[in-house]
Amino acid sequence: MSVQYPLLVALMDDDCAALKWNAHLLAHDLRTRVVLEAESPVELLNKLRRQSRIDVVLLDVEYQPAQPALPELIAQIIAIQPAISILCLSQYGGEENLLNAIRAGAHGFLLKREVRVSIGSAVIMTRGCNFLISAGMLPLLEAKQLRAWGKVAKINNWIAHPALTPRLNEVLTLRVLYGMSAPMAASEIQLATTSIEKYMQLAYQKLSIRWGNDRLLECLEFENIHPEVWAYHVYTLPPDH
Repeated sequence: MSVQYPLLVALMDDDCAALKWNAHLLAHDLRTRVVLEAESPVELLNKLRRQSRIDVVLLDVEYQPAQPALPELIAQIIAIQPAISILCLSQYGGEENLLNAIRAGAHGFLLKREVRVSIGSAVIMTRGCNFLISAGMLPLLEAKQLRAWGKVAKINNWIAHPALTPRLNEVLTLRVLYGMSAPMAASEIQLATTSIEKYMQLAYQKLSIRWGNDRLLECLEFENIHPEVWAYHVYTLPPDH
């Protein structure tokens, strides 16, 4: 089945800061478009009913109060949007949450601290496998011998490109992740604006050294894209090994 980009994404997290951060990251990703945000299961279900198409829902599994329970919530999501991929995000992990997600029909289970800024790539990977797992949850998955139902893919833990110095990483974070202008970034870390621009040019050179899983960017055309947009996508890729 062909994939239509950008993928339409729904977000649910009862932590407003986490919700807005993921929405911010996905809004800057050309491969995805956030079409709804919700802070509770009830809000999520109500909004899903008003959407004709959702490709992926990012579902925080530690919502409180835990009503409906996770398996029931996943079942209701699938009943409303049968073609949707459900990607569970967890702060703590745990066998019970993982097994509940799998048995209810989820398509992935990731530890938030491992995915970090590569959430856009996680969304893309979810549509290409039967189940997506983050590295920290893989041993539990293997121990339970849960590979039999189909293709399982692992997303590697995100870390900054190793060619970036701490200063380059700091500048890229402000300019590319937080979207600060060069003058704002310069004021934040007490550098001249010209220094910020020089660091960005050097960062572009370092990012051109292959590190991340750039196969996840094959759906994009970068020829006419601003360098900062290119840098965002490369910088946020999960490692390829």
